[in-house]
Amino acid sequence: DIQVLLDDSQVNISTIAGSRHVGPIKQRVDEWGKQLVLFAETLDEWLTCQRNWLYLESIFSAPDIQRQLPNEAKMFNQVDKTWKDIMRRVHKMPLCIRAATAPGLLESFKTNNSLLEQIQKCLED
Repeated sequence: DIQVLLDDSQVNISTIAGSRHVGPIKQRVDEWGKQLVLFAETLDEWLTCQRNWLYLESIFSAPDIQRQLPNEAKMFNQVDKTWKDIMRRVHKMPLCIRAATAPGLLESFKTNNSLLEQIQKCLED
């Protein structure tokens, strides 16, 4: 649902930006366009993080796995803490455009995704 609304909003902003009558509100339209691009990037990283976190969370909840793979468990715990902190903040601010464009959020997801990717590579080896 949110992806459909995002796509519709991006089309609408693009249409408005291309209008010859945009002059008086061009700056505002450009700002909204940038916000929607940031929102789309963040949403992609967010969904990737969620999918990988869900998969690995069941693995690293087992104490024997944590003992066998201490470095990976440490990395996962770092991601887990960040993920839960983000979810708490988003729960307190349930406005998707504000929540997903919060300063530093995209970078947090990119960092988490990088760590989760490293963990998965180690598990495959």
